[in-house]
Amino acid sequence: MLGRFLGSNDLVSGSTQVYGLIGDPVDHSLSPVIQNVALRSVGLDAVYLTFRVRRSELKSAVQGLKCLNVRGFNVTTPHKTAVLPYLDEVETEAAEIGSINTVKLGEQGLTGFNTDGVGALNAMEEAGVPPDGRSVLLLGVGGAGSVIAYGLAGRGCSLKIANRTASSARRLARSLHEKFGGKMEVLSLSKKVLKDSVDQADIILNASSMGMDGEHNPPIDRRWIRGDHCVFDIVYRPVRTRLLQDALSAGAKTITGLDMLVNQGACSFTIWTGKKAPIGEMRRALLRS
Repeated sequence: MLGRFLGSNDLVSGSTQVYGLIGDPVDHSLSPVIQNVALRSVGLDAVYLTFRVRRSELKSAVQGLKCLNVRGFNVTTPHKTAVLPYLDEVETEAAEIGSINTVKLGEQGLTGFNTDGVGALNAMEEAGVPPDGRSVLLLGVGGAGSVIAYGLAGRGCSLKIANRTASSARRLARSLHEKFGGKMEVLSLSKKVLKDSVDQADIILNASSMGMDGEHNPPIDRRWIRGDHCVFDIVYRPVRTRLLQDALSAGAKTITGLDMLVNQGACSFTIWTGKKAPIGEMRRALLRS
């Protein structure tokens, strides 16, 4: 007997398939909660585990996962870009963006994907806020922010991008304009510019880590937010960030980081298994956790 399958009544056996997450740190991740529920729900003999991988160990870790026949894994900070040279193939859009969060082991080896963008777009659709053609103020263009920006630009959104490092924002804006056309504007972080941009936006989307510690919050004054805004914060610890609390007080529609996490996790699940993800079960498990 090898042990029990994360609290289920099914035993882990020699035929149990393994999926997982690599990153540093990984002990805070909620992905095992939703993925193990999904695997059990569709009746797969499989388990999802976390693996802490330091930067210096990344190449060896990826080769080891491949040799051990781990069927698929997620990739989180700080490896989303650094892992690319160690994959056999990368899906076209993920290659253009230069960032992946999902890897599948298949006959051709390891293939990388990025589900951040589609996860964010699906969360908007679920909330009744299809992004097509809307004006979006995007805060932060790190790994997730860049992927989300690609997804929004592909849906005809006009983007105003504010980022701590302006040169990164300008590179992204040029790339998006060349690929999709449309209106892309890079903003300074001055109070007046941000206020004017909030006034003109349909959707305010925080794709940065601001707000995660409860102190360094996005520079959006709560008095600027209107009831007809949609405010989306990809931070999920805490679930209701200061930005989302301010939006709720203004009567605005809100989308949480948990909404995105469930949707991007569902996309990863389908890539690995070929099965429709039980997203309702995944969301309930996440809320219980």
